[in-house]
Amino acid sequence: MTRRASTPGFPTLARIRHSTHRERGVVLFIALIVLLALMLASVALVRSVDSANLIAGNLAFKQASVQAADFGIEAAAAALPDIIAAGVNTDVTPTRGPPAYWYYATRRATDANGVPMATPEGPGTPATINWASVPVAAAVAGNTVRIVIDRLCSNPTPSVEDIEIYCFYDGAADDGSRDINKPAIKSVPTVYYRVTAQVTGPRNTLSMVQAILGR
Repeated sequence: MTRRASTPGFPTLARIRHSTHRERGVVLFIALIVLLALMLASVALVRSVDSANLIAGNLAFKQASVQAADFGIEAAAAALPDIIAAGVNTDVTPTRGPPAYWYYATRRATDANGVPMATPEGPGTPATINWASVPVAAAVAGNTVRIVIDRLCSNPTPSVEDIEIYCFYDGAADDGSRDINKPAIKSVPTVYYRVTAQVTGPRNTLSMVQAILGR
């Protein structure tokens, strides 16, 4: 009967081979986990970059639409003299320009965002403005600008003589005179108009910009 000689304190060859195979399996398992983590990190990085580019693009379109609204405000300022001369006390919706606009002689009710409605301010249920029916005032770099002007006067529709009662205006009704026993000088008050510009653009961009003009 033969015996296999072994040195005390040292593993046999079979034990060494078994330990080596086990270590190789653990290393492979760890390498697969690291590879999976790197792949997930790469996917997350790509998605983050795409989202950042999309947000940057949307912000650029939004900024361009807000800048385009300036053209609508300027168009309203140019239209005010014609509005005052032609019929300041009458609602009008010209179909031809330039500039094209939608004008209300009295102050409109507003929604929760401050956008004017189609009905005058006061009791009742206001109806929204159909902006698609408002004529285009300007087209700037792919953005379509529409403007609605409402005079900041309450109902009923005021005439030129009673704007000091019904309208927001600036200027004293009677100014003083330097000469004794001379009649007071009648000043012309400045009436305020609210201009709302709606801008629609690429990627369903929608901006609403308001300005107050005095005339």
